[in-house]
Amino acid sequence: MSYKNLNIKKSYETSGNKNSLLEDFYIPFLSETKEYRRIAGFFSSSSLIVASEGIEGLIKNNGIMKLLISPNLSQEDYEIICKTKCLDSSLFMFNEFNDNNFPNNDRLEALSWMLRNNRLEIKIVVNKNSINSLFHQKVGIGFDSEGNQLSFSGSINETAQAWLDNIEEFKTFKSWENDQYEYLLTDLKKFNSYWNNERQDVAFIYDIPESIKKKIINISPRDVSDLMIMRKYKKDISEKNSQLNLFDHQLRALKMWEDNGYQLLMEMATGTGKTRTAIGCFMILKAKLSKFLVIVATPQSTLSRQWKNDVEHELNICFDQSIVVDSSNHYGKKEFEKLILDLNSGLKNNGIIYTTHNTASSNDFTNIIKNYGNGINILFICDEVHGIASDKQKLALLDIYQYRIGLSATPERMYDEVGTNLIRTYFGNRSFEFSIKDALNTINPLTGMPFLNHFYYYPCFVYLNDKELAKYKDYSRKIAVVKSQEDCDEELLNRFYIERAEILKNAEGKLVEVENIIDHLNQFEKIQDTIIFAGHKQIEDVLIMLGKKGIIRSKVTDEESTSKIVGVHGNNEREETIDQFRNGNVQVIVGMKCLDEGIDIKNARIAILMASSTNPREYVQRIGRVIRITKGKKPSIIYDLIVTTLQNDITNSKILAKEGNRVKQIACNAINYDEVKEIFLKNGVDLNYD
Repeated sequence: MSYKNLNIKKSYETSGNKNSLLEDFYIPFLSETKEYRRIAGFFSSSSLIVASEGIEGLIKNNGIMKLLISPNLSQEDYEIICKTKCLDSSLFMFNEFNDNNFPNNDRLEALSWMLRNNRLEIKIVVNKNSINSLFHQKVGIGFDSEGNQLSFSGSINETAQAWLDNIEEFKTFKSWENDQYEYLLTDLKKFNSYWNNERQDVAFIYDIPESIKKKIINISPRDVSDLMIMRKYKKDISEKNSQLNLFDHQLRALKMWEDNGYQLLMEMATGTGKTRTAIGCFMILKAKLSKFLVIVATPQSTLSRQWKNDVEHELNICFDQSIVVDSSNHYGKKEFEKLILDLNSGLKNNGIIYTTHNTASSNDFTNIIKNYGNGINILFICDEVHGIASDKQKLALLDIYQYRIGLSATPERMYDEVGTNLIRTYFGNRSFEFSIKDALNTINPLTGMPFLNHFYYYPCFVYLNDKELAKYKDYSRKIAVVKSQEDCDEELLNRFYIERAEILKNAEGKLVEVENIIDHLNQFEKIQDTIIFAGHKQIEDVLIMLGKKGIIRSKVTDEESTSKIVGVHGNNEREETIDQFRNGNVQVIVGMKCLDEGIDIKNARIAILMASSTNPREYVQRIGRVIRITKGKKPSIIYDLIVTTLQNDITNSKILAKEGNRVKQIACNAINYDEVKEIFLKNGVDLNYD
């Protein structure tokens, strides 16, 4: 890290390239800096964002920034400075710097982070003779890790507009050049004299808390042009750097969507790029439509934030505004309504909303669209679309959405033909399919590996005890009686079916079998990257069992908050658990249905299906959690607990036949396909694969 490695010119001025001052000087200079001292007449937090690459370097160098500025601040910058300097920092969610949470985030979060972590110090300079006259000097001094110093002085302020759009000029002075050192020393002495409050003949210097207390700071109107320049720069840079390369199967889906009038149901196996394909679709529309809005609706806020990360951080795709609108954002409705109005008035060209099925179907949400959405081009992306056709949530399927994409590995709704038909009709009566089998047998040209991880499948037989078997047979008799009645009570019949299924789901032998599996895994290697899918009544027993074995475990259920912030990166409870699992700090997650859909946990490799149903959507989604592929990942392993009886009777045959449907669907794609057939044949069941 040395200034001597940079090609620093003696002077700079605005050229035909509006980004020249930023790219040729400011970003490289900050990237090599350990301490940055700045005198600026005007300061805006927008400068932190347009120079984020350089600011990132400054922070990675464990550097700090010291600012001397005039009392004029925008309302937003003033409020952030007040809160950060005068309140307990524990009130803020971003406590650590990393590549993902600083450069691409809102400029006010960046300002707050730097202040809170003592990477930025600010002092206010007030003219002694006239409080209304401006402190207008503009000098910058930097120190690198080798002790070299570099200063610049001229006309430039510390704002996005100054660095990007104004006609500016300044000269530079280097400590290692003998003929320039005297000029650098003058700049350094000037800064130090103000910073140390040694210039009381001309100015008073106030720390931030003191200036706030004495009401020294002047609240100025927001500089709209500065913010617009910042947004345009972010957009230009993001779109220049965001190359969305799609695979052949994704391109085929995209073309089918276009050919079908921009409406399509995409039935793609988990881990095969449904999200990326949908993003490719909205990039096409974004490039050619004005007043363009994307609405992404998912089953849960954790998945919505995963979408936001993929779009804005992984791919650097920039919209004029992005908003999370769900129960975790108390201001979401107002922000959403304002965005719609801004699109209508032309103040913004595009935007993206990340929401949930529940919110998207609410009256508050749909009324905003119905009242103000006419004249706006809207793409509605419904992830895990099988969940949207319930009586309540189908209200999200508005006719006003001209462009539509439905995403799911399993869009069929079991026992709900009406709901399934509604989904297929709404999303264009056409479907693109890319199954688990397709993904396992298609090579990714970038990695030379299949799109999904190959896996072993082990059915593990669990036997009902005498008490459970008696209850199961009793419910079977009750079901037979109700079905035989001329006026069959459907509600009672369904209740009996559910209560009988609960006997299989919660069989006592399952906990013993899970413990055997855990012990078996621990014999060969430290158990890691494992998900146990359990029922509500089983979770606590499983957690206790794992705890006794010294296994670090956590749970993901409906009880964990998706709004309460607990993590240092602003994670809610559920997100923090999943992140800890991704990082290897949690060995085993015990999950329920809320872990089934869409959550991307590439390191997950072992699944234990403790509580399964005969619903294909459930077990396909659960398999999808552990067969996502990543570099160096060993073949995945799926243990499936199959409940049966010790008796060779009709009850045993019927139970195994039901369970056999699930086994067949999973095992047909497993490495040990033939082995599974033999296991079932030994138990008297021919699965008839062929």
